[in-house]
Amino acid sequence: MVTVQELKQIFLFKDVPDDVLKLVAEVAEEVTFTPGEPIAAEGEPAKALYLIRSGTVRGTNVNVKAPMVFGTGESFGQVSILDGGPIGMTLAAVERVDAIALRPAKLAGKLAGNHEAGHVLFRAVARSLAARMRRLGDAFTLARDRGGAP
Repeated sequence: MVTVQELKQIFLFKDVPDDVLKLVAEVAEEVTFTPGEPIAAEGEPAKALYLIRSGTVRGTNVNVKAPMVFGTGESFGQVSILDGGPIGMTLAAVERVDAIALRPAKLAGKLAGNHEAGHVLFRAVARSLAARMRRLGDAFTLARDRGGAP
């Protein structure tokens, strides 16, 4: 069973009020991936928003040389959960990964009667994505300044 306190350990939810996290916890699923196990394939919709409790996930994209690495307290699948579109990378477990899966249909059903909770939750997802975009922008600028990117 996923608890509110566990969800608070995930960066995405660190500022989300407990009453909203209680709703999220009610639809959360505990999942485990073994080393090397595929989690999502680039170009396909994500099956869930995944919150990493422990372990490491490697993400690759055919157009990007360096892989992305996600670890404890991080999440992935945010964009797909927002728009239902394809995930932008192939993801696989590097080591055993214990995670929490939030399935879009279950989450939407739980939040359908509570628009304020939905607003708070999806605002947290948007903030998480904005922070990730800023980090990527900073990394791109650093690489460009060092002559590593156009």
